[in-house]
Amino acid sequence: MNYYTGCDVHKKTTTIQQMDEEGALGLSMTIPTDKASIRKFLDQLDDPTIITFEAGRNWWWLHQFFSQQPQVTQVKVVDPRRARILASELSVQSGYGRAKNDEIDSEMLAELTRRDLEPAINVPTVEQLEQRTFCRHRFGLVMNRTRAKNIIHAFMAMHGTSARICDLIDDLSIRNQVYESIPDYISFIIDQLLIQVQLFDKQIFHCEKKINNLLPESHPQIKLLISAPGIGIVLARIIYTEILDIAYFKEPKYLVSYSGLAPIDNESAGRKGRIRLNRYCNYYLKYAFVEAAHNSSDFKKHKRKYDLDVKKHGKIIAKVNLARRIVKAVYWMLTRQQLYKM
Repeated sequence: MNYYTGCDVHKKTTTIQQMDEEGALGLSMTIPTDKASIRKFLDQLDDPTIITFEAGRNWWWLHQFFSQQPQVTQVKVVDPRRARILASELSVQSGYGRAKNDEIDSEMLAELTRRDLEPAINVPTVEQLEQRTFCRHRFGLVMNRTRAKNIIHAFMAMHGTSARICDLIDDLSIRNQVYESIPDYISFIIDQLLIQVQLFDKQIFHCEKKINNLLPESHPQIKLLISAPGIGIVLARIIYTEILDIAYFKEPKYLVSYSGLAPIDNESAGRKGRIRLNRYCNYYLKYAFVEAAHNSSDFKKHKRKYDLDVKKHGKIIAKVNLARRIVKAVYWMLTRQQLYKM
């Protein structure tokens, strides 16, 4: 007999509920979230089990740990938001109503797996996780550097002066000239922000060296992505590391939805509601594809359709429409392993 085990994992404790193939409940307990306690629980099992838990902060080491245990036949990591929506409906069917606690949550995770309804995520390999983590780290560093630069520009604009950030860092005379026209407390804050900008520059440089070793421009998938207009080496790395395996998406529309570019149309009784984009998405991919659309709007193959969309819908919707077309092109490029056709 195969068992199903749902784990409601928290930072300090994990609530576990075991279930057999008929839906009958078995072992149920709350244990500390550590390897020794989890191994002790697994040792009590007589038959193999499938483990299911939500993708929280500590999902990676748990997935690695469970995968190495002989009693575990399969480990399923599920999307928390989608799992909770499904679990709330199953909870009503099971007689719990809208009640929610750790015991019910763990039972519903096991029940979702038993019914083959679990919204499992695509778990990366160790190598893929390393590549993705470095690319996301670089993204965060650049974002924080840009935020610091924008604050400096805002302080200078507030006091009627302006200068390039690189000039403030490299040219002492320009910096002194700017500081003479602003209060001392503002110059003190700008000094600290400039130090942050320089630190971010160094961190980005070292991070890019690591990424260049992991994902060089000669990488076959990166070369494939760079062939598309608007996609440079940075965007290609983000797209590649976030998609992981294009076979995970059966059709282009699923990649469009995962990238947060599929419109949500609220319509009822013939009345159309406000059309908006889904915010529950991979925002790294959304950023990459929208940025690619911005870079390629003047490309001859895209320009005519883009200009028509601008006249009809405005620049924002036109850019999102172009981003969708780029997503579909990338999908077929990666599926067929073909360069972009000009």
